[in-house]
Amino acid sequence: MKTLLRAAAIAVASTALVAGGTTAATAAPGDTAAVTGVSLGETATYFSSTPVTGTVSVAGGITSLKATVNVNGVPLPAPVTININASNGVNGFYYDRAWGNGVVSLTNFIASGRDAQGFFSNRAVPGPANSVLIRYAVDTRSSIKVTKRGKKLTFKLKARYINNTGGAVGIRKATIQVKKNGTWKTLKNVKLKSNGTGTYKKSDSKKRNYRLLIKTTSSIQGGNTTGTRKL
Repeated sequence: MKTLLRAAAIAVASTALVAGGTTAATAAPGDTAAVTGVSLGETATYFSSTPVTGTVSVAGGITSLKATVNVNGVPLPAPVTININASNGVNGFYYDRAWGNGVVSLTNFIASGRDAQGFFSNRAVPGPANSVLIRYAVDTRSSIKVTKRGKKLTFKLKARYINNTGGAVGIRKATIQVKKNGTWKTLKNVKLKSNGTGTYKKSDSKKRNYRLLIKTTSSIQGGNTTGTRKL
């Protein structure tokens, strides 16, 4: 029975992975405009443009904010808009899957707003070191198909992730799980071909539920399929 992959839950809080660079900005006398905190949650590139959400705190009358996105220490050429209005449901920024995966940080903050001196625009402001991990998402077409003849079971697996170009890339390892006493347990860790496909065979006289598990790694956000009917 072919089933679609359900993505694992996205963490809502992240821990610093590597130190991000701080913004070098010269403050005018009495200038209090600054980014006071950045705490973004780890996520995966489920869509071509994925929201990276969390908390970006500002002070000193800042009403709009931009920053340089660094992917594994390499800055992108154009700054991105940082949403600092949590009321619209997204406090953070949108991440383009084409940028790849890895450790992402925000630096070189540029702000506009109004302080005690009046309106200001495109002013460089200081900000804290920060980082968050962005993973590739598993292809939702990843699946497990199980057939049974007598006692003999044949498992056909397909496990892939979506890369920065939107293409499906094979995952080399996956886990077949079986449900026993209401708990999912490992039946077999299977090595897959370069295209992410593989086959496993065994015998079992009892009827059981099976599912495919793809484990989360530093580069791929894992997940699992729904269980098959009992076979």
